Amino acid sequence: MKKLVLSLIAVLAIAFSANAANYKVDNNAIDNIIENATEVVTLDVNTPAASLPTFAPKKAGEVNITTAFLLSWLVGVFGVHRHYMGTSGWMWLIYTITGGGLGIVYAVDTILLFLDLIKVGEGGYLKKYINNEKFIVWLG
Repeated sequence: MKKLVLSLIAVLAIAFSANAANYKVDNNAIDNIIENATEVVTLDVNTPAASLPTFAPKKAGEVNITTAFLLSWLVGVFGVHRHYMGTSGWMWLIYTITGGGLGIVYAVDTILLFLDLIKVGEGGYLKKYINNEKFIVWLG
């Protein structure tokens, strides 16, 4: 009961100390922000597909092996590393739903990219991944 009363007192103290009279509005600063803002273009639902931006396939020189390995190691279970290496935009969804292929596909991807990073694979594994649409790249 003591914790509840103390928590209630703390919440009320914070609520009363956060008074709107303590805050000042600088209209000139707001006007400057609005004047210097960049316009954001939104897409209309009726925009033809031909005018939408497309993603160009990656080339071997555009993919950094260190970045690919770190993405695979840190957030590979979500397939971010595959997206970085030029796979279709939906591969992250497959990785996320399956948990990186129950962790197996994600683990093998990370190991192969690590072997390429320390020059055991000599660039062979990375070349397999670039623009590859298969879920399990290393089998085919």
